[in-house]
Amino acid sequence: MKKVVIMAAIACVALAGCTRNERHADPADDVAIGFSPIAQRTTTRAEFHGEQNATYTGDGSTYEKFTAYAAFTSDNTTVPSTDFFPAAGEECSYNATGDYWAPATSYLWPKAGYLTFHAFSPSALTPCSGTVANAWTTGLTISNFVASTNMDQQVDVLYSDYNFYQQRSAYTPANGMPYDDEDNSAFTHNGVNLIFRHALSAVQFRVVTDQDYAPASANAKHEFTVTKIEVLNANNKGEFHENRKGDATNDYADAAAGSITFNKDNALTASPYWVPAADETTYTVFTGATEVTTADAAAAKTFGDYGKMMLPMPQALAHSTNEVSVKVTYNYKFTLGTEEYTYSDLSSTVSLAGAQAKKYNGATEDYDVDYWLINHKYFYTLVFTLDPIIFDPKVEAFVEVSDINIDLPYQN
Repeated sequence: MKKVVIMAAIACVALAGCTRNERHADPADDVAIGFSPIAQRTTTRAEFHGEQNATYTGDGSTYEKFTAYAAFTSDNTTVPSTDFFPAAGEECSYNATGDYWAPATSYLWPKAGYLTFHAFSPSALTPCSGTVANAWTTGLTISNFVASTNMDQQVDVLYSDYNFYQQRSAYTPANGMPYDDEDNSAFTHNGVNLIFRHALSAVQFRVVTDQDYAPASANAKHEFTVTKIEVLNANNKGEFHENRKGDATNDYADAAAGSITFNKDNALTASPYWVPAADETTYTVFTGATEVTTADAAAAKTFGDYGKMMLPMPQALAHSTNEVSVKVTYNYKFTLGTEEYTYSDLSSTVSLAGAQAKKYNGATEDYDVDYWLINHKYFYTLVFTLDPIIFDPKVEAFVEVSDINIDLPYQN
């Protein structure tokens, strides 16, 4: 009588960056080192514990601290290896007066030589856990990472690109001075640019019905109230490797076999990768009471509006002996005329492995979603679909009783 159909759509987070020719301060000046963190911008935002600002100015937070690393080289060809900041990095916070980010200890630019920068956000993984380490040859690693399964304690783990061979902070030209590239003038900041990328996956659910099952004119009406959404058999532990080559190209090395990488097909690519632990856990994505009675997209309920989006471990959706599944618990009310019939705590569990996506990075492309990958955001639509009542009429053939002979008498 009732069934839940799972449909998936995926949108890879668009990369955000800006390139332009910078004006520099006079080398004779003593200039403090400051930063302008720019997270990869997304078309849909939800706030997370530990989320870095998305645009630096304008929409987005400016509260989240990050850890910055700096290395010194005497020329702009040597692979960075000599720490300028302490090896553990320096925690940086926002300076509202100067509109820049800087460590508590003031560091000045050297008069000669070059600095290369790298960063991790947030500066502490709490309430998640793990050990973060930076090595200039290989980049960041996070060992023994455990993601929180509490939707109010999700942490958006970010790592930055290397910013090689800098000599001065970027700065906004004085009033009346032209920008070197007017097209990018909105992205001019008071500090060394840091482009952050997401290390985890993001997953969001919404619930709709495929038709309006409770129209005002109908004698029979169907209404659903979702009380819980759970993701079952998921990994929330693993180890992250930024996987740099350790040379001046800033390139990635080939990912380790069996790892979870950037590529939508999870091919062995040169990229950062995760090695998930074998543990499986349950994410309770949503708990509450939300009526879903219409298929109108504008009225459909999006659970990002009611609870935090989950930020799970990158992983294969068919792993170990189980597949990652979604379990929807709901109440159902059927109204027939003036009579109401209510059924509570119904549930439907469906595997997420192989659900088909219609879009990838904004393009139309049908493919099976078999992995949650680094820096990807997945949108699942859970569709309540009622089976229509249809008929298959058959007419049973007459039973033939033949050759019944009756003699007619002569005329009476």
